[in-house]
Amino acid sequence: MKRDPIFRTTGRLFAGLLLLSTLASANSIIVATGVDWNRGENITIAENGLNPQSYYAGVIYITLTQATLQYNRETLCVDLFTDINPNVVYGTTVLNPADVSGKNLDRVAWLVDNALRPSENPAPFNHSLLPSGDWVASPAQGAGIQLAIWDIVHDGGDGFAAGQVQVPSTTDTGVLSMLGWATTYESLSLHQSSPYAFIYKNVWSDGTTPAQMLAGPQFLDGGPAPPIFPPFNAPEPSTFLMVGAALVVAGSFRRNRNRRQAGSK
Repeated sequence: MKRDPIFRTTGRLFAGLLLLSTLASANSIIVATGVDWNRGENITIAENGLNPQSYYAGVIYITLTQATLQYNRETLCVDLFTDINPNVVYGTTVLNPADVSGKNLDRVAWLVDNALRPSENPAPFNHSLLPSGDWVASPAQGAGIQLAIWDIVHDGGDGFAAGQVQVPSTTDTGVLSMLGWATTYESLSLHQSSPYAFIYKNVWSDGTTPAQMLAGPQFLDGGPAPPIFPPFNAPEPSTFLMVGAALVVAGSFRRNRNRRQAGSK
C-alpha cells in the first residue's frame, strides 16, 4: 500500500480457577497505536520467495476501548498477509487460542506466554519455562519472535528458506542475529502448546472484513477478555503471602516499507 507510514505485520491468579470477563468483548474496539523499536526492527521478507519487502517485525502497542474505559496492551502480529493500519478504529473480539483453527495458535501462545509475557509482568508473575535470556528484550529478539510466529502460522514452522515466509540470503550480521533468534524461537516452541494468550480477532468498520489478527499476553486489567479463559499459572504458595491473596482482577502491522515510526503506549 504505497509508501505511507502504514505498518504491516501485528499477575497470574490461582491455578484451577476460571476467570469471567466482566464485560462482553464483542463490543470492544481496538486501535494500533505504535511500535516498540526496543523490541522490534525492520526486516526483509520474500513472500513465497518473490518480491522482497521491508516489514516492521516486533512488539506493537494497542489500545482497547470498552464502554468508556481504555486499556493499553502489547501484542504481536499473527497474519503476515492481512493488513491493519495504525490509528484506525477496528472492531475486535478477544478469543482463546483454541477458538481459532488452522493457525497453530496454541504454539504461538506458548511463545507469547514464555518469551514475551514474562518481560511484561513483575515478579512473581513472570514465571516462564525459558531462561530470562530468551525473553524478548532487544530488537533482534522482538523481530525474531515475530518472524517465527509468521512462519509457524503460515508454514507450520518450516524455517526461513522455503514456503510463504522466506528471508533472502545475506551476510549482514544484524539480519543473521535476528534470524538466529527466529530459529531459536521456532526450535524452542516445537511440540509445545499453551492456552495462556489472548487472540484479538479484528474487523474493519463494516463488521465483516478481516483486519490483522493479533496475539498478546493475558491481561488481568478488567478489560476485554474471552468470556471464560484459563488463568495464568499461579506462583508458589509462599509467594501469595508476599503479594496477598486479595489480588483483584482490576490488537501484521502494515508494511513500513523502509520507513520507521516510533511507537509509545
